[in-house]
Amino acid sequence: MMDFEDAAVRLARDQLKLRGRHKGGSGIAISAKARQQAEYHKKQQARLRAERERKKRDEAYIRQYLHECQRSLKEKSLAENSSPLFLKPTSIHGDGDKIALPSSVLETLTSQSFSSDEDTGGNPWTFRIGIVNPKYEFPASPLFKVLQAPTNNDDDDDMSIDDDEENRQDEQKSALYLDELGHKYLAYTHCTVVEFTQEEGHVGIPRHIAQSLLDPNNRHSANRNGADIPKTRTIDPAATSIEEKDETDDIMTEQTPGHLAWGAFEIPDIQLEIIMVKLPKGTGCTLQPTEEAIKNNFYGLKDVKLVLEQSLIRTRATLSIGDKVSTWFRGTKFDLNVTKILPSTFQAVTCINTDIEVEIGETTTKEDNAPADPSNIQKTSTKTTPTTTSDNNGFRLGSGQSTTHSSQVQGVALSHGGEATASLISLLPEPPVDQKAGVCTIQIRYSGGNGKRRFAIETAQAKDLFAFAASLIHQNERSFRLVTRFPRRELSLVDADQIDDSGSSNSQLKVQADLTLNQAGLQPGQEMFIIEGL
Repeated sequence: MMDFEDAAVRLARDQLKLRGRHKGGSGIAISAKARQQAEYHKKQQARLRAERERKKRDEAYIRQYLHECQRSLKEKSLAENSSPLFLKPTSIHGDGDKIALPSSVLETLTSQSFSSDEDTGGNPWTFRIGIVNPKYEFPASPLFKVLQAPTNNDDDDDMSIDDDEENRQDEQKSALYLDELGHKYLAYTHCTVVEFTQEEGHVGIPRHIAQSLLDPNNRHSANRNGADIPKTRTIDPAATSIEEKDETDDIMTEQTPGHLAWGAFEIPDIQLEIIMVKLPKGTGCTLQPTEEAIKNNFYGLKDVKLVLEQSLIRTRATLSIGDKVSTWFRGTKFDLNVTKILPSTFQAVTCINTDIEVEIGETTTKEDNAPADPSNIQKTSTKTTPTTTSDNNGFRLGSGQSTTHSSQVQGVALSHGGEATASLISLLPEPPVDQKAGVCTIQIRYSGGNGKRRFAIETAQAKDLFAFAASLIHQNERSFRLVTRFPRRELSLVDADQIDDSGSSNSQLKVQADLTLNQAGLQPGQEMFIIEGL
């Protein structure tokens, strides 16, 4: 019995060995395939892990890149927890770019981290104020999205870059930053502060800041066709109705910047983000007069440089591309668009403690579709000549005289057919400033304004006086006369063969072009003429 059981166990063991021999080849194949799959999954996991690490490096590099851009502008948050400061806008009086902030912001600004001269450079605090795009997520700029962190080899190459390459990288950095800001904000501009008297949670903005933020043409191309910015007019809570508002209130407070201007103009009906920045000092800018400014005889101003210095510089502390600035002369307002600034790194500069060369840009006006009147001898040019107010190559708009000694201006002369054609009018240089003897200061008034110029009566001729008057009204010298009041005298410019002694009197004097002003009856001192058409 025992022998039979032992034989059965041995038989089972032998059969198991035989089955193992038959399946030995396929077992080896299965083991090799499993190893290949394991290696493939291992490489795939390593590749995904490397991509995740690369993505993290790129994200960190992009944020570091943005931080470097912000650091170049010395951006600082005005909130206590370093988060963005958002304030609700309120309309205030003011002709420039000065906003009103709450007192809590002053406490933040006067802290040690904000008040050092190294940060401000001795200049007033400047801010970027803008309307944040509600759909904004960083990074939004396509240029930022494709930015990649440099490899180790790239880092080694960066150690030996020259100045030109560094400047190129700085320009690329500012372009990336400006493009990102264009996606972040629906609109933004720059400003300074006039006072810290606003209620907590509010910011007072003057008319120019509100117009700049609401202007659809002052937006980045990415947001130009985006969502409309809601706007509103503030209402005085103390007034029972809008009709009961005293109109004299605006007159009394209009010249006091920072005072509340209830309902004076439209403002954004959305919170504004305010960030402290340090703008570079401006060296040059181009201001383009609006069509309305040209209609108000901007180019007839006596001295546009003086007008800009007295009105513009006193009201503006910053200039940004797309801003609209205003200047005044004798109660007339002239608006100009900021089309170019130097340096253009951040498309914004500060105007404080710096000399800025102002250039008057080219303006194209729309032609009147109404049929021309043949009897109208004066025609409006549809294109103005680019001019500048620099000392070496300036342009005095009132007299049409360049600041150089050999000056020529573009006037209007009449052809035989009655059409207005462009011509050049040469103006005699004014006598030296220190010359007092034999000098007459002549003021000429006309329908569009007035002009003033000094003449040496012993050498200046009648044709020089009439050329100056012609440059003011853009007409031919023979198409008008110069008239004085009390007593009335009339001066007309004629040729020698047209002089008729019997037909002229002391009150109606016809003078030859080559007569000196002294011979024409002018004396040293001051004289005023009025232009009358013939």
